[in-house]
Amino acid sequence: MNHDQDDGQGERHDGEQPARPGRVHFRRSARNPNGSTAPLRADILAALGVLKIATYKQLHALIAADEYRAHHRVEHVAEAVRDLEKHKLVDVRGATSPPGRRPAAQAADGPAKPKPGGPGAEKIVGLTPLGLAAAAEALGDDRDMGGHARGAGATGAPHAMLVNELITTAVTGTTTHGAPPRTDKRQAPPRRALPTGPLPGGIEAWATETPHTITGKFNVIPDAIVRLPELGIPVAFLELDRGTMTDVRKVAGKLDNYKRYFDRTVQDGGQERLEVEVRYNAPEPEYGYSHRRTVRPPVLFVLDQGTRGSRPRYSHEALEQRLKDLHNATSEHWQGWAHEQEGVAYATYHGKIPVLGSTVERLREHGWQGPTWWRFGQPGWHSLTDALNDEPDWDLIAQRRQAREDQEEAEEQRAEKAKQDAETAALRNVLLAARAHNDALHPCHTCKGPLGGAHDSPGELDESAHPDRLECPSCDYQRRTTKRQPLILEPPTPRALRRAEKNGPPEDDPWWQVRLLHAQRWPKNARSNGETPYSMSQIPQGRSIPGKR
Repeated sequence: MNHDQDDGQGERHDGEQPARPGRVHFRRSARNPNGSTAPLRADILAALGVLKIATYKQLHALIAADEYRAHHRVEHVAEAVRDLEKHKLVDVRGATSPPGRRPAAQAADGPAKPKPGGPGAEKIVGLTPLGLAAAAEALGDDRDMGGHARGAGATGAPHAMLVNELITTAVTGTTTHGAPPRTDKRQAPPRRALPTGPLPGGIEAWATETPHTITGKFNVIPDAIVRLPELGIPVAFLELDRGTMTDVRKVAGKLDNYKRYFDRTVQDGGQERLEVEVRYNAPEPEYGYSHRRTVRPPVLFVLDQGTRGSRPRYSHEALEQRLKDLHNATSEHWQGWAHEQEGVAYATYHGKIPVLGSTVERLREHGWQGPTWWRFGQPGWHSLTDALNDEPDWDLIAQRRQAREDQEEAEEQRAEKAKQDAETAALRNVLLAARAHNDALHPCHTCKGPLGGAHDSPGELDESAHPDRLECPSCDYQRRTTKRQPLILEPPTPRALRRAEKNGPPEDDPWWQVRLLHAQRWPKNARSNGETPYSMSQIPQGRSIPGKR
């Protein structure tokens, strides 16, 4: 709201310094006999441009929420309203109907309605057609002002008064419910600060009774709309249900009209876009666009207990059940498509309407940004932004995916290690069996060590050595690399043969059996002729344990 200074005649001088905060009156004049300031009158016009009708206390709550206007009292608002009334910008529409008032007699053409006025009633003021134009100028934005609510207030306007309360709660972040009692009856009721504070944008973010054309003369008129681009919400539509419609399916039927309006398309820069997006400056998607896949604006249903005489129309439990019934009756409009990634469930809502439900009681307790809203189709109560956040928890999904991949990699490594350990154990068992066999044979003829090679040496045989082998793998390798002649043992002497025939193989000659074999293969006459073929005892080393070579 503009806070430019007012001169002594109540006229505002744009661009000058603001009036001091403590000043609420100026010299009375014939034009403004009540001495109200021009900024205060402009603020009242702006507030009525949104609310259409309101009480003095509701106007005061909106105006005094501004730090610059905190010093104003209700009588200052009343004086400004009287000055505006003199200029035919506002008029008095009647009085409110306090809870507990008896209804009037049954009308011939409809149900009985509460009598307005009486103890506790407050005057209701509204804009005239001339005031509607002045309010548009005071608001200073290009908006559809709607009508001036002609005839509203004649029966106390309980519905409009409750809508005003919800808007006031959102704009000021306060409520009169649960506040301490008044100490001065001349003052407005004290207001209790809500835990989450006000919504951004102020009163200018709101509009009431604004028609949205579906086709021809058929409109959908929400109780209120709010634009919250600061929260990433281009527009949200508010519907208040005071329980006067007994059949909740009639309340749910409002979504049919909303869907028809939300599906309307217009040409915008040669591109077909949804009318609601163009009207409320919704940002275009970064990559591609299809209005059939775009999620529609949210519709907020707020349910109230209502009143029947001096008693609530619905108990707390009955109101909760009514909200559940509304949830079930509107499922075709908000039901999305379920998905799951890494155990994280989420849904997509292409072409669907986000529907949020709450109660006046919860709004009075937690405020608009508290855990007030139930997103139909999702469990629990959430803040407004959390309830409208359709994005899955990508961080949690990425964290779980990384954990799963790490676990799979660890399992693969464990399986590979187990496989390698099993193969190594099998080779080790073969080696041990070959070692036991080779150790039982004669030693290496050259180094006198084990015939299979030194234990756990790189060249140790991992298979059983042939009985006529003479050298370990190391000595055999050295002999081959130096190109020395293979070993051929000297044949046993006749005396040794007789002794062995009588007493068995000699204990001091472990190579006796090989000596006999060589004597048979290479007799003396063959050796004298120089025939020294490669010894049959030079058996290939065989396999070795991997990694030992």
